[in-house]
Amino acid sequence: MKLTVRRAAAAVTAGIFLLGTWLLYRQEFPALRTETEKAAVTADYVKPSGIVILRDAAREGYRVLTFTDGTGQLLGNIQFRQGILGGWQPVRASYTYGDAVGTDTVGDTDLLIVYANGCPAEAVHYKVQANPDNPGTLMAEGDVTEPCFLHIYETDRKFFPAIHLYDREGRELDWGEYQKSSGSTGVGSAEINLVYWLCALLLGVGWLAVKYLWDQGKMAEPSAGSAGEQDALCERNCGKLGE
Repeated sequence: MKLTVRRAAAAVTAGIFLLGTWLLYRQEFPALRTETEKAAVTADYVKPSGIVILRDAAREGYRVLTFTDGTGQLLGNIQFRQGILGGWQPVRASYTYGDAVGTDTVGDTDLLIVYANGCPAEAVHYKVQANPDNPGTLMAEGDVTEPCFLHIYETDRKFFPAIHLYDREGRELDWGEYQKSSGSTGVGSAEINLVYWLCALLLGVGWLAVKYLWDQGKMAEPSAGSAGEQDALCERNCGKLGE
């Protein structure tokens, strides 16, 4: 089948719309393969400059990065969800200035994260517990093996995630020594599924454009049968003229 100009244009148009859709998707769901990309995406989302990525962990379709800034006084986490075509979309973040340890829940899941940067040297254990005198309010606990860490737990308890640090003798450390912020700053994304609708809309417009060009190309291409009929008609007319 001979390829017409319109049908060639249809193929080019299809490629353009597919590429445009993929670029739109990737803009919302970056790959996060390198430390540079992680820092750039985090800085663009939370705005503070000089972002340094501390830890990276993924679980149940979510990914969490912890970060600080050039001063080392900032401590935060940014959460991503995995896209249907891969990549990671930022959905929320929070950060404080002056805290050494932080906790947060992950999206709408039962996941709880505990993270730190510059955790006190005397701290060897921690508990995430609303009331230290009530064992039923314990959400998670773990050991402090290094000053900078990120741990993920699954818990079905919905308490305020207060964290307590303990030394080797089991004594609780002074809260004011490792929690010095006056509050946290939060960032969240609205309409996180909008990109899927935009991609679908772009593909729909592209399909209509390609279909129009392809159908016009088929109409412009003469069929073998019609060409043969024209030749036969020409021969009959020429014969009549010869008579």
